[in-house]
Amino acid sequence: MSRLTPEQRIRLAKALEIRAETGKGLTSEQRDGLRRSANNLLALNAMEERRNQSKSLPEGLARIFDQAAEQRWSEDLRKELGYRHMIHLADVFEGWAFDSRMTPEWTAKLAGWAGSMRTLAEEVGSTWDPPKPAGALSIVGLIGRTLMHE
Repeated sequence: MSRLTPEQRIRLAKALEIRAETGKGLTSEQRDGLRRSANNLLALNAMEERRNQSKSLPEGLARIFDQAAEQRWSEDLRKELGYRHMIHLADVFEGWAFDSRMTPEWTAKLAGWAGSMRTLAEEVGSTWDPPKPAGALSIVGLIGRTLMHE
């Protein structure tokens, strides 16, 4: 099946909207379905446009990286993860960042997270090793400990 161009999607969305408004014998559910389909086509165009803009604008990717690199991990994370967990998690983020399946936006975000996790590790120091928390862990804490099989 061939892929629709953005222009084709717009034309189809308009046709669906017209059909929803003027179609005789259509139930309200059918009309709503046509309108949803039209909105989905237009949303797909908007999503592709944003993706293409960020690919063509290196400063957009730099902004994403900078925001991710400024990530302030929760204070609880210091109590949940030791230095070794933080360094390993940073390495994992970095590995994910350069996976060929990642979009440029996610590559920038994950690379930024890797840097901010390494910064946190430097702040706590190489001897930092808190006891495993008795309660529930944050999602990042859970990932960090699970990656180290703890």
